[in-house]
Amino acid sequence: MRVTADFVILQKIMSVTIELDEKLVAEIDAVAKDLSKNRLQYINDSLQKVLHQDKRKYSEEEVSKMYREAYGKFPVQPDEFEIEEEQMIEVWKDL
Repeated sequence: MRVTADFVILQKIMSVTIELDEKLVAEIDAVAKDLSKNRLQYINDSLQKVLHQDKRKYSEEEVSKMYREAYGKFPVQPDEFEIEEEQMIEVWKDL
């Protein structure tokens, strides 16, 4: 089954043709209907969510890399994160 969808990119609408399995299209249509959306709205929203997650994941990986590099250059000192037992109990009591 061939599906044509319009996507808003930089305030321009582009027509993109993709091929999807009929079962997947049926699932998309069912979920879109449950959410009171049409196929195009559902596909656009879903792709934007995935793109946002992927961008955030990339960003988190970059931040992790920066922390690793920084702690490699400036390791944690033995008493840097010392906490009194009373403070620990206060922090953890509500968890």
